[in-house]
Amino acid sequence: MIYSTDAIVLNNKKFSDSSLICNLYSKDYGKVSIIAKGVRKIKNLNGAILQPLNHINVIYYYKPKRNIQTYKEASIIHKYDNIIIDYNKLILSSVILDMINYSSIEDNPCDIIFRLTNKTLTKIDSSKSNNTIYYFIFFNIQLLIFLGYKPLIENCYRCNKKLENGFLNDASGQLECSRCCSSKIKINSLSIKLIHKFFNTHIDKIDALFKLNQESLNDIKKYFFHYILHHIQNMRKSKAYINYHKRT
Repeated sequence: MIYSTDAIVLNNKKFSDSSLICNLYSKDYGKVSIIAKGVRKIKNLNGAILQPLNHINVIYYYKPKRNIQTYKEASIIHKYDNIIIDYNKLILSSVILDMINYSSIEDNPCDIIFRLTNKTLTKIDSSKSNNTIYYFIFFNIQLLIFLGYKPLIENCYRCNKKLENGFLNDASGQLECSRCCSSKIKINSLSIKLIHKFFNTHIDKIDALFKLNQESLNDIKKYFFHYILHHIQNMRKSKAYINYHKRT
């Protein structure tokens, strides 16, 4: 069978002297792995199409029960050019792709995740570099809710006491009260209120939050980095970056 679908390239790796194995997240079929034979040859332009962060239309040969499908051809729908040339945008967008890659099951389509990812990357691409973190936080919240990992920020994870200030439990990624806490990583009450705002804000209205103070923004980022690593395993590419920023 021949399948055709829109997809976002999550990553690729070299295979043999001239081929690539690519992980895609597609609109119609979910996560798909393909082998693109010969695309690394100098005269073959397909290698440029199959680069991470490209939004493409891909055609491939599908065989049931095969883990890696065979690439036929592809064309570019959109390149996120501004992400590629901006370090901050590139790093956070790469974490997003890593989250999708390690939280998705092969051949399990989800139009919501595809649209969320595409919309978030489009917003990051067109925004100022220092606003990237807002869209990153929004994406985290929406993806985690969809996966069934909605962050618990109103009450202590252990005793259920209503939180004013919270403390991060590094083992669970959850917030605890001062009595139950086993951590010195504090998330203040203002930051907790601001996370609530992210829960209730549409992505097209995120710019209303652009003036958050830096301390609160760092708190929120630190919280979600802990939470991501607890709930989404094996994020090898992103783990070093996240672990560094958990401490800063």
